[in-house]
Amino acid sequence: MTFRKSILLLIGLSTIAALVACGGSSSSHSATITLSSVPASLTVNSQTSITATVANSSAAVGWSVTCSTSACGTFSSTTGTQVTYLAPALPATGVVITATLSGTSPAVTGVADTAIVAATLADGTYVFSLAGEDANSNYYVAGEITVAGGLITAGEQDFNDVAHDRSDGINPTGSAISFTTDGNVTITLVTCTGACSSNPAPDAIVGVGGTETLNGLILPLSTTGRAFITESDGSASASGELDPQDLAGAGATTPANGYAFVLNGYDPGGTGDPEAVGGIINIDGAGTISGTGSILDVNDAGATFPSQTFAASTVSAPDALGRVTFTLNTSVFSQVLLAGYIVDSSRIQLVEIHDPYSGVLGGVAFSQGANTGSFTTASAAGTYVVGVTGFDTTPGVLQAVTQLTLTAGAGVTGFVDYNDLANSSGMSATSPDPVTAAGYTVDAAGAGDITIAAVTDATPTVSYNVQLYLDGNGHALAITMDGSDVVAGVGFTQTSGSFAFTGNYGLDVTGADGSNEAELDGAGPVSVASGAIAGTVDLNWFGSPGPLYPGTAVSGTVVTTGTGASNGIFTGTITGVDAQNCIIVATCSVDNFSYYLIDVAGDNIAIETDENQLTLGFFLQQ
Repeated sequence: MTFRKSILLLIGLSTIAALVACGGSSSSHSATITLSSVPASLTVNSQTSITATVANSSAAVGWSVTCSTSACGTFSSTTGTQVTYLAPALPATGVVITATLSGTSPAVTGVADTAIVAATLADGTYVFSLAGEDANSNYYVAGEITVAGGLITAGEQDFNDVAHDRSDGINPTGSAISFTTDGNVTITLVTCTGACSSNPAPDAIVGVGGTETLNGLILPLSTTGRAFITESDGSASASGELDPQDLAGAGATTPANGYAFVLNGYDPGGTGDPEAVGGIINIDGAGTISGTGSILDVNDAGATFPSQTFAASTVSAPDALGRVTFTLNTSVFSQVLLAGYIVDSSRIQLVEIHDPYSGVLGGVAFSQGANTGSFTTASAAGTYVVGVTGFDTTPGVLQAVTQLTLTAGAGVTGFVDYNDLANSSGMSATSPDPVTAAGYTVDAAGAGDITIAAVTDATPTVSYNVQLYLDGNGHALAITMDGSDVVAGVGFTQTSGSFAFTGNYGLDVTGADGSNEAELDGAGPVSVASGAIAGTVDLNWFGSPGPLYPGTAVSGTVVTTGTGASNGIFTGTITGVDAQNCIIVATCSVDNFSYYLIDVAGDNIAIETDENQLTLGFFLQQ
């Protein structure tokens, strides 16, 4: 080969190499994509932020996931360098999350391996509370259990219905925690008649032969084990929650300062009449309540007793599991005793126990702390979302959800949806229906008892009086104070911003069927994406052949257009929770719902707005 030919050959080879270096496939070799750390296991319904870091490329990033089952989870977006992975509702293995650079050949990917596991209850003490229906009518139960190594090692509870009130221990022998295939938790509680140390025999009055079975869903973003629970044995149907107990700091001591509280249930006598009680308890001494700064409102079957007073009363120090006893002497009742189970320094679950009044009441109290006695017209201003349930004087079960905006010096505006199957006119004509009130007042002592008189819904013309009880820390408890209904419930200060209802949620539903108004309750995981709801609930329907119907499919819609993004109220449908149609008729109805958002994360209180059945729902993430 001549020198000239050698030079030409080298030049030709160099040119080919250069062309290859500039070709489309070479970018796939120089570009890289890496993913931020993903844990080796994720809990069902959890949400995990994942970031893709790309080097040497400006190509778009796409996301996909595969696993051993058909449901492998979804993403908040299928493109972008940062997404949120939404784990499926059921456990799965072999989960592979893949980020891929667009247009590369061979593909440039980043991969993360994980598994989806059932949520667990960590060691600790948990407070549970339930409200529902048993064979004697409505009932309330609250208590606490200690969990160690997945076992229930101790516990106690108080139970109250029209015929009985019981204070029992929880026997570690026979009590258990397990997890179902759909990721829900099952808690079996074997009671003792009184204290287990002295009388371990089961208390046959509660549950089935002294054993209660609770079914629940640990909330998707909960890091503490907070769960929606239902009672799912044949003795009753009820909804409530399980909360990790924190007795650190103020939670370990006798309650002090102001507490906003609300109670719902029945007054004494036979089956009783519906009753709602609310107010402020000011614990202004060491375990003592002088009556100064305390206030009480009562609606007893439509007979109202506003602004009642407390005589000298007491609250005990907590026992080893955080249970206290309120001994309340009032101007309207004979003496009332309430067992209080401390959740933490901010909340106490309440149930009436053996007392001279002999009512059937249960509820909750929220601590005002440093806000005690400091409420003014200005500080009470804000927007509140409240869900209430109870009865009207027709009689019949009544549910309502309202959004009320209190503006100092400018009145009250808002929206409402209410439903009453016993009265064909007992439903708001439009959804949501605008309401107004001339104004609001704060009690003279500044205790946090807010009166809103003559809240008016124009279509049809309905007027009702609302009492709000504020803790100043984001909660607004409520009862109505008029002759047409007796309802009570819990509400929240609505946060401001651009509202969106999307993500993974725990769904709790409670209501009454459209035929006999028998109680129904359910809890389960759902996801909301692009205006579509999908998931399951374990549904309990009191008096039905089941009575538990596990894994009931739930679907639905959320209307994403309109004013929902600005005022936090969306409308849509839910299919799968109408017990009578889904189970008896075997053809689920498409039920209309309104979703009243509490915050921009989409947590909300939902209410059914048709006449198929009564349903109040809670969509929460943590």
